[in-house]
Amino acid sequence: LSTRYIARVNHLASSTDSTNPYLSHRLFHSSPKLLNTDRTFAFQSSILHRDAHVMDLQSSKFTGVASSTSTCLSKQPSPTISADVSLISVLNAAAHAQNASGRAALKETLPLLEKRPNDVGLLLTIVQLYLLTGNHGSAITLFESFFARLEKSSTHSDQDVRFAPGLVATIVGLYKMEGRISHIRTELAKAASHWRRKSKESSAQSPSQASLLKAAGVALLDSSRAEDLEAAGSIFSDLHTRDPADRFSTAGFIAAYATTSPTKITPDDLATLTETNRLTADIDAAVLEAAGVARPAPPPSTTLPTSTKKRAADPTASTKAKRPRKSRLPKDYDASRTPDPERWLPLRDRSSYRPKGRKGKQRQQALTQGGVSEDSRPATPALGGEVVKGTGGAGKGKKKAKGKGGKW
Repeated sequence: LSTRYIARVNHLASSTDSTNPYLSHRLFHSSPKLLNTDRTFAFQSSILHRDAHVMDLQSSKFTGVASSTSTCLSKQPSPTISADVSLISVLNAAAHAQNASGRAALKETLPLLEKRPNDVGLLLTIVQLYLLTGNHGSAITLFESFFARLEKSSTHSDQDVRFAPGLVATIVGLYKMEGRISHIRTELAKAASHWRRKSKESSAQSPSQASLLKAAGVALLDSSRAEDLEAAGSIFSDLHTRDPADRFSTAGFIAAYATTSPTKITPDDLATLTETNRLTADIDAAVLEAAGVARPAPPPSTTLPTSTKKRAADPTASTKAKRPRKSRLPKDYDASRTPDPERWLPLRDRSSYRPKGRKGKQRQQALTQGGVSEDSRPATPALGGEVVKGTGGAGKGKKKAKGKGGKW
């Protein structure tokens, strides 16, 4: 049963036909329950567990995947560089982002990093999203803040995660994209110092740690500082002592001490390297000199295309007045007449407006701005010394005449 189940999952994963994700989800979970005596191995069950989450994501079951992966992550130590835990973090980020990418995914995953600041899988996911949007500076800043946070910890496991060869190689790659050579040298030197100190405590050394030490030694050899050359010689000396048959370590050992301490180099060390005549047998120095110095090509730009600005108009070009379209002109349009400058004002605000009726005229007088009304006009003295007061209206003192009634 377990073999048939794995074969069915591999068939679904390797199929190139565009199928219904809901039907694939049903086929994935249609296998019978495995017996206790016929279960998959641990490395198989972890892959099948992740495949189940992927099928749920394709079926838009984002809430369930986010809940189950969050429960699994809460039971794991943090920080950790375990591949299984990091992949669960990636699936959790995809569930919260609902399979989105770019800036939309960053908007959903950055708040998760505030809740889980030491999640390595989530960190790498956000760095990848920054690279997809061309924002290399934010990716480097995020990595540097993560490293600075781990450097403050006194736990040995946190320090091992801080100087993990994969994470160091990632930030070195980001520095290389930005051309920060000094940052590369500093980061590799710090990592090499940590793992050399660890190797003294335990004689075991992983291949990834050896590769990191070789890269650090090469970077330090490119420096002109005496302390960097001394550190490179010490690194390659340790590597050469551990594995004298490694030609890369031997070459680094010779290059480090060729100018500072040539007495440390033995004839046996030189015999392991390829002779210079064999390396330069097919090289014509005259042709290279005639060709000139070759410049390295600039790295390809990964930034998003920016919108081009509109080209400015040529000032020397003659501009002709455009004739208005007939369809946009009023019916009674006369080109010889000057248009009314107050045509954009409301009708009541124009100087030519004359209200109709008695009420309209009274309202117009009441709304005059800056005018003098009859009530506010001051009284004028008469010739006899008496004061004549304003009446305030012609028919104010008169009584309203009664209209003649009809016959009834």
